[in-house]
Amino acid sequence: MACGGSSSAARHSASPSGSAGASPSPATSTPGALFPSPTPVGPAVPPASYSCASAIPPAHQLALVQLRGVSGYVVRDITDILHPVTRCTFHGGSYFRFVSETRLSYIVTASGDQGAAAAMYVADLNSGTTSWVRAWANSGSLSSVYGWSPDGRSLSYISSVVNNNVEWHLLSAAGDRLLARLGNVPSRGVNRDNDDAMVGFSADGQYVAVEQTFIQGTTPPIQVNRVSDGGLAYSATDGTMAVWAGTGARLLFRTSAGVQSWAPSGGVIPVSAGTAWIHPIAGPDGSHIAFSVLNAQGNHVGQVIDLASGSIHALSPNPRVGAAFLNASLVWYAGETICTTATPCGLGGPPLSGQTYIYELGSDVENGSIDTALLDSWPHVEGQS
Repeated sequence: MACGGSSSAARHSASPSGSAGASPSPATSTPGALFPSPTPVGPAVPPASYSCASAIPPAHQLALVQLRGVSGYVVRDITDILHPVTRCTFHGGSYFRFVSETRLSYIVTASGDQGAAAAMYVADLNSGTTSWVRAWANSGSLSSVYGWSPDGRSLSYISSVVNNNVEWHLLSAAGDRLLARLGNVPSRGVNRDNDDAMVGFSADGQYVAVEQTFIQGTTPPIQVNRVSDGGLAYSATDGTMAVWAGTGARLLFRTSAGVQSWAPSGGVIPVSAGTAWIHPIAGPDGSHIAFSVLNAQGNHVGQVIDLASGSIHALSPNPRVGAAFLNASLVWYAGETICTTATPCGLGGPPLSGQTYIYELGSDVENGSIDTALLDSWPHVEGQS
Protein backbone atom coordinates (compact mmCIF):
# COMPACT_ATOMS: atom_id res chain seq x y z
CA MET A 1 0.00 0.00 0.00
CA ALA A 2 1.29 3.40 -0.95
CA CYS A 3 0.66 5.86 1.87
CA GLY A 4 0.91 6.28 5.61
CA GLY A 5 2.84 8.11 8.30
CA SER A 6 3.54 9.52 11.71
CA SER A 7 2.41 12.97 12.66
CA SER A 8 4.34 13.26 15.89
CA ALA A 9 7.51 14.81 14.60
CA ALA A 10 7.13 18.30 16.03
CA ARG A 11 5.31 17.79 19.26
CA HIS A 12 7.80 15.54 20.99
CA SER A 13 11.09 17.36 20.47
CA ALA A 14 12.90 18.94 23.41
CA SER A 15 15.64 20.43 21.28
CA PRO A 16 15.62 22.09 17.89
CA SER A 17 15.97 19.90 14.84
CA GLY A 18 15.44 20.61 11.19
CA SER A 19 16.97 20.98 7.81
CA ALA A 20 18.21 24.17 6.27
CA GLY A 21 15.81 25.66 3.77
CA ALA A 22 16.49 25.58 0.07
CA SER A 23 16.41 28.82 -1.85
CA PRO A 24 12.88 29.55 -3.06
CA SER A 25 12.01 30.39 -6.62
CA PRO A 26 10.42 33.82 -7.10
CA ALA A 27 7.16 32.26 -8.27
CA THR A 28 6.63 30.39 -5.02
CA SER A 29 7.43 33.01 -2.39
CA THR A 30 5.71 36.26 -1.54
CA PRO A 31 6.32 38.37 1.58
CA GLY A 32 3.79 39.25 4.22
CA ALA A 33 2.60 37.65 7.45
CA LEU A 34 -0.78 35.96 7.81
CA PHE A 35 -1.59 38.19 10.76
CA PRO A 36 0.32 40.68 12.95
CA SER A 37 3.60 38.96 13.65
CA PRO A 38 5.46 39.09 16.98
CA THR A 39 8.57 39.60 14.82
CA PRO A 40 7.66 42.45 12.44
CA VAL A 41 11.14 42.47 10.93
CA GLY A 42 11.22 39.86 8.17
CA PRO A 43 12.97 36.52 8.70
CA ALA A 44 16.63 36.01 7.86
CA VAL A 45 15.98 32.36 6.93
CA PRO A 46 14.40 31.85 3.48
CA PRO A 47 11.47 29.49 2.94
CA ALA A 48 11.71 26.00 1.52
CA SER A 49 11.25 25.43 -2.19
CA TYR A 50 8.28 23.48 -3.47
CA SER A 51 6.41 22.76 -6.67
CA CYS A 52 2.95 21.37 -7.38
CA ALA A 53 2.14 19.26 -10.40
CA SER A 54 -1.62 19.79 -10.05
CA ALA A 55 -4.15 21.66 -7.93
CA ILE A 56 -5.79 19.97 -4.96
CA PRO A 57 -9.49 19.29 -5.67
CA PRO A 58 -12.01 20.14 -2.92
CA ALA A 59 -12.78 17.59 -0.19
CA HIS A 60 -9.82 15.32 -0.98
CA GLN A 61 -7.76 13.31 1.50
CA LEU A 62 -4.07 14.20 1.70
CA ALA A 63 -0.91 12.95 3.36
CA LEU A 64 2.51 14.59 3.62
CA VAL A 65 4.99 11.73 3.42
CA GLN A 66 8.49 10.69 2.56
CA LEU A 67 8.59 7.99 -0.10
CA ARG A 68 11.20 5.30 -0.29
CA GLY A 69 13.75 6.28 -2.94
CA VAL A 70 12.31 9.79 -3.46
CA SER A 71 14.00 12.94 -2.15
CA GLY A 72 12.09 15.61 -0.23
CA TYR A 73 8.57 15.52 1.18
CA VAL A 74 5.56 14.91 -1.03
CA VAL A 75 1.89 15.80 -0.63
CA ARG A 76 0.01 12.69 -1.75
CA ASP A 77 -3.66 12.72 -2.67
CA ILE A 78 -4.94 9.48 -1.10
CA THR A 79 -8.64 9.93 -1.84
CA ASP A 80 -8.32 6.77 -3.96
CA ILE A 81 -6.00 4.83 -1.69
CA LEU A 82 -5.18 2.28 -4.40
CA HIS A 83 -4.15 5.01 -6.84
CA PRO A 84 -2.49 7.83 -4.85
CA VAL A 85 -1.38 10.94 -6.72
CA THR A 86 1.61 13.13 -5.86
CA ARG A 87 0.36 16.74 -5.90
CA CYS A 88 3.32 18.69 -4.50
CA THR A 89 6.98 18.19 -3.56
CA PHE A 90 8.91 20.11 -0.88
CA HIS A 91 12.66 20.40 -0.47
CA GLY A 92 13.76 21.77 2.90
CA GLY A 93 11.75 22.59 5.98
CA SER A 94 10.63 20.48 8.94
CA TYR A 95 7.77 20.21 11.45
CA PHE A 96 5.08 20.35 8.78
CA ARG A 97 1.37 20.83 9.59
CA PHE A 98 -1.70 21.13 7.40
CA VAL A 99 -3.41 24.42 8.26
CA SER A 100 -6.21 23.60 5.81
CA GLU A 101 -6.71 21.39 2.79
CA THR A 102 -4.60 23.67 0.60
CA ARG A 103 -2.30 25.39 3.13
CA LEU A 104 0.72 23.81 4.77
CA SER A 105 2.93 25.31 7.50
CA TYR A 106 6.52 24.41 8.29
CA ILE A 107 9.66 25.60 10.08
CA VAL A 108 13.01 26.33 8.44
CA THR A 109 16.23 26.67 10.45
CA ALA A 110 19.42 28.31 9.26
CA SER A 111 21.38 25.20 10.20
CA GLY A 112 21.13 22.09 12.30
CA ASP A 113 23.08 23.70 15.13
CA GLN A 114 21.63 24.37 18.57
CA GLY A 115 20.41 27.96 18.71
CA ALA A 116 20.20 28.55 14.96
CA ALA A 117 17.86 31.22 13.60
CA ALA A 118 14.51 29.94 12.33
CA ALA A 119 11.23 31.01 10.78
CA MET A 120 7.75 29.59 10.22
CA TYR A 121 6.04 29.81 6.83
CA VAL A 122 2.72 28.83 5.28
CA ALA A 123 2.62 27.57 1.69
CA ASP A 124 -0.59 27.92 -0.33
CA LEU A 125 -0.46 24.79 -2.47
CA ASN A 126 -3.00 25.93 -5.06
CA SER A 127 -1.78 29.51 -5.58
CA GLY A 128 1.94 28.70 -5.23
CA THR A 129 2.56 31.57 -2.78
CA THR A 130 4.32 31.52 0.58
CA SER A 131 3.74 33.75 3.63
CA TRP A 132 5.87 33.96 6.72
CA VAL A 133 4.22 33.70 10.13
CA ARG A 134 6.97 34.39 12.66
CA ALA A 135 10.75 34.35 12.97
CA TRP A 136 13.15 33.89 15.86
CA ALA A 137 16.85 34.49 16.24
CA ASN A 138 17.64 31.45 18.39
CA SER A 139 16.03 28.00 18.32
CA GLY A 140 16.08 26.85 21.91
CA SER A 141 14.27 24.03 23.64
CA LEU A 142 10.69 23.26 22.50
CA SER A 143 10.76 26.04 19.88
CA SER A 144 9.39 23.65 17.24
CA VAL A 145 6.16 22.90 19.14
CA TYR A 146 3.07 24.60 17.67
CA GLY A 147 -0.54 24.00 16.62
CA TRP A 148 -3.27 25.72 14.59
CA SER A 149 -6.86 26.41 15.64
CA PRO A 150 -9.63 24.51 13.79
CA ASP A 151 -10.35 27.54 11.57
CA GLY A 152 -6.65 28.17 10.89
CA ARG A 153 -6.86 31.74 12.21
CA SER A 154 -4.99 31.29 15.50
CA LEU A 155 -1.61 29.78 16.27
CA SER A 156 -0.47 28.43 19.62
CA TYR A 157 3.27 28.03 20.00
CA ILE A 158 6.09 27.63 22.47
CA SER A 159 8.86 30.22 22.35
CA SER A 160 12.34 29.78 23.77
CA VAL A 161 13.77 32.98 25.17
CA VAL A 162 16.94 33.59 27.21
CA ASN A 163 18.84 30.59 28.64
CA ASN A 164 16.27 27.98 27.57
CA ASN A 165 13.42 29.72 29.39
CA VAL A 166 10.24 28.97 27.45
CA GLU A 167 6.91 30.74 27.08
CA TRP A 168 3.52 29.68 25.76
CA HIS A 169 1.83 32.06 23.29
CA LEU A 170 -1.42 32.51 21.37
CA LEU A 171 -1.10 34.43 18.10
CA SER A 172 -4.10 35.74 16.12
CA ALA A 173 -5.25 38.82 14.25
CA ALA A 174 -5.80 40.41 17.69
CA GLY A 175 -2.07 40.17 18.39
CA ASP A 176 0.36 37.95 20.26
CA ARG A 177 -0.84 36.94 23.75
CA LEU A 178 1.49 35.48 26.37
CA LEU A 179 -0.45 32.65 28.05
CA ALA A 180 2.20 31.43 30.50
CA ARG A 181 5.87 31.56 31.35
CA LEU A 182 6.66 27.86 31.68
CA GLY A 183 10.17 28.15 33.09
CA ASN A 184 13.64 26.83 32.29
CA VAL A 185 14.28 23.54 30.46
CA PRO A 186 17.12 21.78 32.32
CA SER A 187 19.85 19.86 30.55
CA ARG A 188 19.04 16.16 30.91
CA GLY A 189 18.40 13.03 28.95
CA VAL A 190 15.06 12.49 27.19
CA ASN A 191 12.91 9.36 27.52
CA ARG A 192 10.79 9.30 24.37
CA ASP A 193 8.30 6.89 25.95
CA ASN A 194 7.56 9.29 28.82
CA ASP A 195 8.70 12.79 27.82
CA ASP A 196 6.44 14.81 25.55
CA ALA A 197 5.45 18.32 24.52
CA MET A 198 2.39 19.52 22.61
CA VAL A 199 0.09 22.48 22.14
CA GLY A 200 -3.34 22.23 20.56
CA PHE A 201 -6.88 23.55 20.38
CA SER A 202 -10.10 21.82 21.38
CA ALA A 203 -12.40 20.73 18.57
CA ASP A 204 -14.85 23.53 19.36
CA GLY A 205 -12.03 26.10 19.26
CA GLN A 206 -12.87 27.40 22.75
CA TYR A 207 -9.84 26.05 24.63
CA VAL A 208 -6.12 25.69 24.02
CA ALA A 209 -3.80 23.35 25.91
CA VAL A 210 -0.11 22.93 26.55
CA GLU A 211 1.45 19.72 27.83
CA GLN A 212 5.15 19.25 28.52
CA THR A 213 7.26 17.12 30.85
CA PHE A 214 10.61 18.86 30.52
CA ILE A 215 10.06 21.57 33.14
CA GLN A 216 9.31 20.01 36.50
CA GLY A 217 8.57 21.50 39.89
CA THR A 218 7.87 25.06 38.75
CA THR A 219 4.89 24.61 36.41
CA PRO A 220 2.18 21.95 35.98
CA PRO A 221 2.77 19.58 33.05
CA ILE A 222 -0.75 20.20 31.68
CA GLN A 223 -2.55 23.54 31.38
CA VAL A 224 -5.79 24.38 29.56
CA ASN A 225 -6.68 28.03 28.92
CA ARG A 226 -9.75 29.70 27.51
CA VAL A 227 -9.19 31.20 24.06
CA SER A 228 -11.64 34.03 24.76
CA ASP A 229 -9.69 35.70 27.57
CA GLY A 230 -6.56 33.57 28.00
CA GLY A 231 -7.58 32.59 31.52
CA LEU A 232 -6.70 29.24 33.09
CA ALA A 233 -9.48 26.66 32.88
CA TYR A 234 -7.66 23.57 34.17
CA SER A 235 -4.23 22.35 35.20
CA ALA A 236 -2.88 18.96 36.27
CA THR A 237 0.16 18.06 38.35
CA ASP A 238 0.36 14.54 36.85
CA GLY A 239 0.20 13.91 33.14
CA THR A 240 1.93 13.40 29.79
CA MET A 241 1.08 12.37 26.20
CA ALA A 242 -2.01 14.58 25.83
CA VAL A 243 -4.36 14.77 22.83
CA TRP A 244 -7.69 16.50 22.13
CA ALA A 245 -10.70 14.35 21.23
CA GLY A 246 -12.49 15.02 17.97
CA THR A 247 -15.64 16.69 19.28
CA GLY A 248 -16.37 19.41 21.81
CA ALA A 249 -13.64 20.10 24.34
CA ARG A 250 -12.23 16.86 25.75
CA LEU A 251 -8.52 16.54 26.53
CA LEU A 252 -7.15 13.03 27.07
CA PHE A 253 -3.81 12.39 28.76
CA ARG A 254 -1.78 9.70 30.44
CA THR A 255 -1.25 9.62 34.20
CA SER A 256 0.30 7.13 36.60
CA ALA A 257 -3.18 5.54 36.89
CA GLY A 258 -3.79 5.23 33.14
CA VAL A 259 -5.55 7.37 30.55
CA GLN A 260 -7.89 10.09 31.87
CA SER A 261 -9.79 12.93 30.26
CA TRP A 262 -10.84 16.45 31.20
CA ALA A 263 -13.85 18.39 29.92
CA PRO A 264 -15.14 21.78 31.13
CA SER A 265 -18.56 20.33 31.94
CA GLY A 266 -17.57 17.11 33.69
CA GLY A 267 -14.07 17.58 35.05
CA VAL A 268 -11.62 14.66 35.10
CA ILE A 269 -12.82 11.09 34.53
CA PRO A 270 -10.97 7.78 33.94
CA VAL A 271 -10.86 6.46 30.37
CA SER A 272 -8.62 3.38 30.40
CA ALA A 273 -7.09 2.26 33.69
CA GLY A 274 -3.49 1.11 33.49
CA THR A 275 -2.99 2.08 29.83
CA ALA A 276 0.38 3.80 29.38
CA TRP A 277 -0.12 5.11 25.88
CA ILE A 278 2.72 6.71 23.94
CA HIS A 279 2.28 9.52 21.39
CA PRO A 280 -1.48 9.33 20.88
CA ILE A 281 -2.89 10.56 17.54
CA ALA A 282 -6.61 11.22 17.07
CA GLY A 283 -8.34 9.69 14.06
CA PRO A 284 -10.19 11.81 11.48
CA ASP A 285 -13.60 10.41 12.43
CA GLY A 286 -13.24 11.79 15.96
CA SER A 287 -14.10 8.52 17.68
CA HIS A 288 -10.74 6.73 17.90
CA ILE A 289 -7.16 7.40 18.97
CA ALA A 290 -4.12 5.45 17.79
CA PHE A 291 -1.06 5.04 19.97
CA SER A 292 1.83 2.76 20.91
CA VAL A 293 2.52 0.87 24.14
CA LEU A 294 5.54 -1.05 25.37
CA ASN A 295 5.39 -4.83 25.52
CA ALA A 296 7.19 -7.04 28.03
CA GLN A 297 10.33 -7.21 25.87
CA GLY A 298 10.67 -3.43 25.57
CA ASN A 299 9.33 -3.15 22.02
CA HIS A 300 6.45 -0.94 20.93
CA VAL A 301 3.18 -2.32 19.56
CA GLY A 302 0.28 -0.39 18.05
CA GLN A 303 -3.21 -0.06 19.50
CA VAL A 304 -6.41 1.90 18.88
CA ILE A 305 -8.93 2.96 21.54
CA ASP A 306 -12.64 3.53 20.93
CA LEU A 307 -13.53 6.70 22.86
CA ALA A 308 -17.21 5.78 23.16
CA SER A 309 -16.71 2.36 24.75
CA GLY A 310 -13.15 2.59 26.05
CA SER A 311 -12.33 -0.73 24.34
CA ILE A 312 -8.85 -1.20 22.93
CA HIS A 313 -8.15 -2.82 19.57
CA ALA A 314 -4.69 -4.41 19.37
CA LEU A 315 -2.99 -4.17 15.98
CA SER A 316 -0.09 -6.36 14.85
CA PRO A 317 1.62 -8.24 17.70
CA ASN A 318 4.95 -7.61 15.98
CA PRO A 319 7.14 -4.64 17.03
CA ARG A 320 5.63 -1.46 15.56
CA VAL A 321 6.09 2.18 16.60
CA GLY A 322 4.53 5.55 15.72
CA ALA A 323 0.96 4.36 15.15
CA ALA A 324 -1.05 7.14 13.48
CA PHE A 325 -4.20 7.34 11.38
CA LEU A 326 -3.82 7.73 7.64
CA ASN A 327 -7.60 7.87 7.35
CA ALA A 328 -10.47 6.62 9.50
CA SER A 329 -9.76 2.95 8.76
CA LEU A 330 -6.01 2.80 8.05
CA VAL A 331 -3.19 3.08 10.59
CA TRP A 332 0.46 3.55 9.60
CA TYR A 333 3.43 2.54 11.72
CA ALA A 334 7.12 1.63 11.45
CA GLY A 335 8.75 -1.71 12.22
CA GLU A 336 11.30 -2.18 15.00
CA THR A 337 14.00 -4.76 15.57
CA ILE A 338 12.98 -7.30 18.19
CA CYS A 339 14.28 -6.88 21.73
CA THR A 340 15.12 -10.11 23.56
CA THR A 341 16.68 -11.08 26.87
CA ALA A 342 19.82 -12.12 25.01
CA THR A 343 19.89 -8.99 22.82
CA PRO A 344 18.23 -6.17 24.79
CA CYS A 345 17.66 -2.90 22.99
CA GLY A 346 19.13 -0.75 25.76
CA LEU A 347 18.43 2.78 26.92
CA GLY A 348 18.14 4.22 23.41
CA GLY A 349 15.15 2.03 22.64
CA PRO A 350 14.62 -0.42 19.80
CA PRO A 351 16.20 0.53 16.45
CA LEU A 352 13.87 0.77 13.47
CA SER A 353 13.87 -2.21 11.11
CA GLY A 354 13.62 -0.04 7.99
CA GLN A 355 10.21 -1.45 7.05
CA THR A 356 6.91 0.44 7.34
CA TYR A 357 3.35 -0.84 7.32
CA ILE A 358 -0.33 0.05 7.01
CA TYR A 359 -2.91 -1.79 9.12
CA GLU A 360 -6.53 -1.94 7.96
CA LEU A 361 -8.88 -1.86 10.95
CA GLY A 362 -11.92 -3.36 9.24
CA SER A 363 -10.17 -6.50 8.01
CA ASP A 364 -7.30 -6.65 10.52
CA VAL A 365 -4.86 -7.01 7.63
CA GLU A 366 -1.38 -5.51 7.56
CA ASN A 367 0.47 -4.59 4.36
CA GLY A 368 3.85 -3.06 3.66
CA SER A 369 4.07 0.66 2.83
CA ILE A 370 6.46 2.57 0.56
CA ASP A 371 6.11 5.60 2.88
CA THR A 372 9.10 5.84 5.17
CA ALA A 373 7.44 8.61 7.21
CA LEU A 374 4.23 10.62 7.35
CA LEU A 375 4.50 14.11 8.78
CA ASP A 376 0.78 14.93 8.70
CA SER A 377 -2.49 14.08 6.97
CA TRP A 378 -5.73 15.82 6.04
CA PRO A 379 -8.53 16.03 7.00
CA HIS A 380 -7.67 16.46 10.65
CA VAL A 381 -9.88 15.87 13.56
CA GLU A 382 -10.93 19.40 14.46
CA GLY A 383 -8.28 20.99 16.62
CA GLN A 384 -5.54 18.50 15.73
CA SER A 385 -3.54 20.75 13.42
